[in-house]
Amino acid sequence: MEGGGGGDWRALIHPDARARIVAKIFQTLQKIFPPSLNEGLVDLQRVSARLEGRFYSLACNKSDYLRKISLRMLNYEYNPLQPVLPPPQLAPVSQEVNQRLSVHCNHCNCPIDVHQSSMPEVHHSRASMLLQQTCMLQETPPNDRLLGQVPSRGQKKRMVDRLSGLPDEMLHHIISFLSAQEVARTCLLSKRWKQLWTSAPCFDIRIDQFGNDRVRFSNFVENLLLFRAPTSLHAFRLHSFAIDRASYWIDHAIKHKVQVLEFAEYIRWEPFYLDPQLMAFKSRYLKCLKLIHVTLESDVFEPLNHECQVLEDLQLLRCFLEVPQICSSSLKNLDIIDCSLLTNLLIRTPSLVSLRFGCLQYKCASCSSSSIATALVTLCDLSNAKSIDLSCSGIEVAFGRETPRHPMFDKLTSLSLGEWCLSNDLSGLVCFLRHSPVLEKLTLKLKAEPQDHNGTDEACLLEARSFSSEHLKKVTICCLEGDARAAMLENMFRANVTSLKEMHITHYY
Repeated sequence: MEGGGGGDWRALIHPDARARIVAKIFQTLQKIFPPSLNEGLVDLQRVSARLEGRFYSLACNKSDYLRKISLRMLNYEYNPLQPVLPPPQLAPVSQEVNQRLSVHCNHCNCPIDVHQSSMPEVHHSRASMLLQQTCMLQETPPNDRLLGQVPSRGQKKRMVDRLSGLPDEMLHHIISFLSAQEVARTCLLSKRWKQLWTSAPCFDIRIDQFGNDRVRFSNFVENLLLFRAPTSLHAFRLHSFAIDRASYWIDHAIKHKVQVLEFAEYIRWEPFYLDPQLMAFKSRYLKCLKLIHVTLESDVFEPLNHECQVLEDLQLLRCFLEVPQICSSSLKNLDIIDCSLLTNLLIRTPSLVSLRFGCLQYKCASCSSSSIATALVTLCDLSNAKSIDLSCSGIEVAFGRETPRHPMFDKLTSLSLGEWCLSNDLSGLVCFLRHSPVLEKLTLKLKAEPQDHNGTDEACLLEARSFSSEHLKKVTICCLEGDARAAMLENMFRANVTSLKEMHITHYY
């Protein structure tokens, strides 16, 4: 997708020059993640090449290309991504606890001592590491007063563990509200809980709970997935930071029939690259998918269109999309918020009920303010959609053809549009109004700087843009105070909509 005003500037940049820029980016990233902190968690060479390639595609011209890269590198140098953390200190374990605590390895039948000095089997050492990680008292220090209240032997006999008597399904529901670390810690409660956590159907794993310590976080996730029982997952939420193995962890969840999947990359780092060599969105069970700050290419995304037959909810936030089409027949809710489109997009989703679309703007510093990289979004077969929000900038919208029996938006009741709908003599706005027979609520969000109308005669415009809307009851126009278009639009609606009951004009502050 070409940016505005740049011509064929990309052809003038020699490949050797791009290679030198990639090498410079690599040197900068090595300062952020030296080998002592990285430990092979992320391939910085590949990250450098992808970062350069993304700016190469998005820039308006050569100056904008170099400027974007320079600003990103300066941001990394002067705003560190993570603090340099000391090695984690394990909480001391008393002799009594040392004698009683054990972890049962899923791959053997013998318990493993927490502080066993020599563990020749790799599973033993990993199990010990997992337990030590889960036993770290990070949130609150031990309460000496409570620790001193040790119940007597008679009191112990009278104590009844009612919680452990609940069925597995109820206990699994209770621990589904806990973080993954807290879920793993439940193995210390009693013999009843020793194996219960391994079959937990929900895991919420977030790197901020590890102080952004990527090495300790990676070790924890690896061991958690290694020792959990081979049962189905219901929900798997993973918030990571510059760890290539996250693709494998996502694939692990998909292969274990996960129904709700969420992945987020650290927002101050580069968008995570979903590696098609390590994972694939092929599932008959996946219903909800939420991706935050990732790069989605066609090879990775295509299975979501054809091989996820029960996928109903898809949320893409701050993602970089190089996806030509979204054509899932089962999708009901689609949110594309603050994403960057690297190619034109066709949305053909016959079961869709709700569509929300927001796209980032990429302005060129040396170009005029109107030079924004835009992509064409084509809406086709959205006859079941009830709510559509296209109030973003940076896109152009086209429409598929209407069938004789069914209008394009015959169930649409709520519609929100942005500045783009006023271009070409309001063609986008009028197209929606003419092909949405049951529309009840309309919101127009005009950008802060009103455009020049080039002397267009309002009377001629109203005559050329006549329409009828029998159910439209409420219209809201959001604009800058003094925007003359608001009055023109108000006159147009009052002249064409007899059912209009509420007309609001609100101003930005």
